[in-house]
Amino acid sequence: MEHAGERRLVDLLAGELRAHVAPPADGLRRRDAACVWGDNAAGMRPLLAHLLDERDARRPALVRGIPHHPDSIARERHYRDGLARRGMPVDEDLVITGWFTPEPTYTAMWELLERRRDFDAVVALNDMSAVSAIAALNDAGLRVPEDVAVTGYDNDLIATQWPGLTTVDQSFGEQGRVAAELMLEQIRDGPIAREVAVTSRVVVRGSTRPKGEPPVTDLDEAIAIAKSDKEQLAARDASLALSSALNYCWTVDEIVDAVSAHLHRLGIIRCYLGLYERRFDPDGDDGPTRVETDRARVVLAYRNGERHGAPTEPIASHELLPPDLADELEGGMLVLQPLAVLDRPLGYLLFEQSTGSARVAALMRTELSRAIDGVFTGEELLQHARYLEQVVERRTRELQAEVVTRRRAERELQRAVGELQRSAMRDGLTQLANRTAFAEHLDEQWREHLETGRELAVLMVDVDAFKPYNDHYGHLAGDEALRVVAECLARAIAGPDDLACRYGGEEFTAVLANTATRGARAVCERFRRYLDEAAVPHATSPIGGRLTPSVGVAAGAPHASVDPSHLVDLADQALYDAKAAGRDRVATRRMDARPSPVDAQAGPPDPDDAVPVGPAAVGRPAAGPQEA
Repeated sequence: MEHAGERRLVDLLAGELRAHVAPPADGLRRRDAACVWGDNAAGMRPLLAHLLDERDARRPALVRGIPHHPDSIARERHYRDGLARRGMPVDEDLVITGWFTPEPTYTAMWELLERRRDFDAVVALNDMSAVSAIAALNDAGLRVPEDVAVTGYDNDLIATQWPGLTTVDQSFGEQGRVAAELMLEQIRDGPIAREVAVTSRVVVRGSTRPKGEPPVTDLDEAIAIAKSDKEQLAARDASLALSSALNYCWTVDEIVDAVSAHLHRLGIIRCYLGLYERRFDPDGDDGPTRVETDRARVVLAYRNGERHGAPTEPIASHELLPPDLADELEGGMLVLQPLAVLDRPLGYLLFEQSTGSARVAALMRTELSRAIDGVFTGEELLQHARYLEQVVERRTRELQAEVVTRRRAERELQRAVGELQRSAMRDGLTQLANRTAFAEHLDEQWREHLETGRELAVLMVDVDAFKPYNDHYGHLAGDEALRVVAECLARAIAGPDDLACRYGGEEFTAVLANTATRGARAVCERFRRYLDEAAVPHATSPIGGRLTPSVGVAAGAPHASVDPSHLVDLADQALYDAKAAGRDRVATRRMDARPSPVDAQAGPPDPDDAVPVGPAAVGRPAAGPQEA
């Protein structure tokens, strides 16, 4: 029998309590409800006193947060009031918007640095924005705090990274404790109206040390910063490893295996993954339609370093865990992370972390949501493909019955087949041909060139240092960079039988018909020039400040004793030659010659198949049967 107190708690958490307990944020306080909040004025005033009076900053820049966010509005107001009290005008050109997130802050700060560098301090309204501002300042050659002092807000874990971020600690733990007491009081006595302000404090660290003093003067503080940096690096390595493993998962079972294998590196001692059950309505207007249910299935049960057999029976989604695991909800501290993509709920993650970075929660939510959504989408596409196949079969049978029905069925068949072919042959991100289309096109061209005796070339392209690019700019920027590379490669090829493809990840390939080494190299240089003109910034590249490619070229006349895959292997070996020679260059191999890597920027081309280097290399000679 369900305990009445438990039922009351569920009811309150489900609806009533939300109506009577306001969120702990300045600007959202309600006099008719219980409210716990951190006073932004009590945080910003001493922070500005430290920066403007003690640190003697005279021309600060402001990185505001989300424009309509109450905390951002309140903190900016206190910032402007603080400057006004000191008779310091606000330079509106030094006010930028960072949206409380790293990438927009870095971009806005970099654009500000391109306009001017006469500011001596940066006041960021949260710590993530402050850390990104420091990264932009460092990339621009400015030192923190010697050239520019930087402050944040919130005292997140990232604030302890070198050189240590001066920030405001809002005492979130104390806010949570007070809020819990108010919740329990309302469960016991009913709704109450009370405001509780929790004191904030300024934490001074190395990012605002006076000029002439080292960022860290205390050995214990230096050790703490070094330890924090080490933990952050370890968490980042573990995060990258999990993200990479999830990239190759095609089924839920593979996702579960990948997550289980990386939990110990993330410091997670308990983990339960629940996925909402989905069913398909076969009678939807456009084929099978996904129907959400209120049932969930736990697909991963992990405790104390061991994976246990997951329950097979579904449960009501609000129960979180089945009866035989319900005791796990009683002890320790399980973090609940909902898994969703946009407005599509996918499931939930329950985990307990003993060591490691606090940012693991966000990582797990983002990466698992992405991977699970990919699997579910694939299953839905498969269902839709089966539906299309059934449509084709049904229409084919109807063709045999009457001419009118046959004509209508032919139109449906053409649309269905076209949709299947486009889905099977096109890369969704870049809209280039995919690997399947590449293999088919290469086989076709191989057969044609066997008959004509003309030469055929294959290019293998790899974007240099792309993982560091993703780590620095984020996956959305990485996707956009891949689209730019794809567009440049598609523009570079010119022949009617040429085909540019995405091979996988950051690798691309192209088939060049009737083309020998010289002509292929001309296409490579045209592609490299287009990408150079696109000027995609790459601040973490070991080669230069822009995105660059390494290209391998293989060419030769096909003959019956060799498989087309041999030409692909040679192009891949040439790509390896280009990488080994320093990247950002072109290397070539022939089916009947030793490799001859060429530095496309400085080294001389091979005498047998040399072409002009750089912008002049825009032509492409055709290859006859005897061309080298």
